[in-house]
Amino acid sequence: MHDQRAAGTGRAPDQKEYRPQKGIARTAGMVALVLSAVIAIASHTSAHAAHSSGQLPPRGVIVPGSVFAGVHLGDTQQKVQTVWGHHYDVCGYCKDVTWLYEYRGPEPLGAAVRFQKNKVVAVFSLGSPAGWKTTNGLNMGDPISTVYSQYPRTGTTRCIGFDAITTKIGTSVMAFYSSAGVIYGFAMVVPKMTVCQ
Repeated sequence: MHDQRAAGTGRAPDQKEYRPQKGIARTAGMVALVLSAVIAIASHTSAHAAHSSGQLPPRGVIVPGSVFAGVHLGDTQQKVQTVWGHHYDVCGYCKDVTWLYEYRGPEPLGAAVRFQKNKVVAVFSLGSPAGWKTTNGLNMGDPISTVYSQYPRTGTTRCIGFDAITTKIGTSVMAFYSSAGVIYGFAMVVPKMTVCQ
């Protein structure tokens, strides 16, 4: 049997040439764009929903000297409950009223808030919760040298089991907890308060 192909096309004479429609490529691009937008909005909405429903954020963001995952120094207990919710344990051995917000899991990871006269005087991470970071690029687990590159004027306070690298920012003291040469925690305190939390 003889294979008759249209000259130079590689197809049989009765076979139509396939040409993708221009609209299909454009439609696929639009679908990808819309899906990207939906995913971005959904992730922003879930983070906003966690914050607006009063829940410790899954990945806290700290604005050094200003905001610690939504909590400010000087906030009232009621304000903290609005931001982080009512799911906390009260520290039984702490000198001041201290609320411990912990994620579910085998390790005590999360954040805590210390109060004096119903006002936040210290807010700090518990353990080394994954994904916590500062707005200026310092992440949990980064080498402690990154703190020195961001803040050339620091002090060091030796705490039990870790060091606190400190810097005064505005009316607060920001502390970067260090162990084994890496950032393993953050704290923000009023100047008269110890950074060893």
